[in-house]
Amino acid sequence: MPPMIDEFGWSRTEIAAATSIGAIVGASVAPFSGRIADFAGSRLILTAGGIAVAVSCFYLVFTQSLIGFCGALIVLRTADEGLIKVGTPPAIAKWFFRHRGKVIALVFFSGMVGMITLAPIVQLFISYFSWRAAWGMLGCLTIIVGVIPCVLFVRRQPEDMGILIDGVNSDNLDTNHGIRLQDTSDEDVWLLNEVLHTQAFWMIMVSLFLISTAGSGVVLHLPAYLIEQGLTVNTSVMVIIVFSASGAVGTLAIGVFSAKISPRSMLGCMYGLAGASLACLIFTNTNLEAYVFAVSMGVAMMGVNTLSPIIFAEYYGRSSIGSIFGISRAFQVIGFALGAVSYTHLTLPTNREV
Repeated sequence: MPPMIDEFGWSRTEIAAATSIGAIVGASVAPFSGRIADFAGSRLILTAGGIAVAVSCFYLVFTQSLIGFCGALIVLRTADEGLIKVGTPPAIAKWFFRHRGKVIALVFFSGMVGMITLAPIVQLFISYFSWRAAWGMLGCLTIIVGVIPCVLFVRRQPEDMGILIDGVNSDNLDTNHGIRLQDTSDEDVWLLNEVLHTQAFWMIMVSLFLISTAGSGVVLHLPAYLIEQGLTVNTSVMVIIVFSASGAVGTLAIGVFSAKISPRSMLGCMYGLAGASLACLIFTNTNLEAYVFAVSMGVAMMGVNTLSPIIFAEYYGRSSIGSIFGISRAFQVIGFALGAVSYTHLTLPTNREV
């Protein structure tokens, strides 16, 4: 964004507003796209989301006005939050049972690795070519890595392909597979209307909203807070890197342990770890304390994101997992937006964060 700001003289507030609007629109779309994922499959919304992102990137290659830029950014953010991030976990949940936690964790891990590795590549394109070339590269990459594989390989559920969950062929079962099918037959099947009338569902929604609100603002303003606490700029940047890396590694560990430990218990531990980390951040004023916070908070936040679709599938089965996750994504995105705004206003006249 800085190269575009420098070239056109736009303000960061205007760009932030477009990003926030896109997130809010995405949150409003998420419940409906989740519903579509249940009935038509994730391929439709993942493909539509990928095309919307690619078209937005290609448009930004030629943009000359703030209105055009904001419009493209809103579409991009809406597609990301309301389509792509909603369609992915349900697709995994419908295809896997025994290794569901591991595969969902691998998907979230891959997303984080992609963001970490793509950032320097984008910077190289900007440095050697231009920011317009970088947007074009991102558009092409979205088509090649996102849209085409979705069209070719993603299907609604294994039964549509004549096989059973976990890839078992119904015409060629052995004893071990029979045991596996017995395990999957015990999975509860809930309609969305039934899910919405359970206390557990709304308790999970409230908890996801609260952790998203509490965590997003802190992480967004963490570098500025650490600098105010006396740490250097380089240290604050390294803390963010450690936060991301810890979240990625923690995601894989959570996926492995989710098959052995109750996801409900693990989710409770992640909430407790996040709360303890935020409490310790108040007193953080050394490099070691900052890095400890980055590790614990990174594991906690990514752990919550990874465990939420796992626990939904465990509680309510596969039939309405898209609709459930779409609603939960809306709660989380609204929490992210409110957290960032609330944290900005929760400051004392001395400019010290509360």
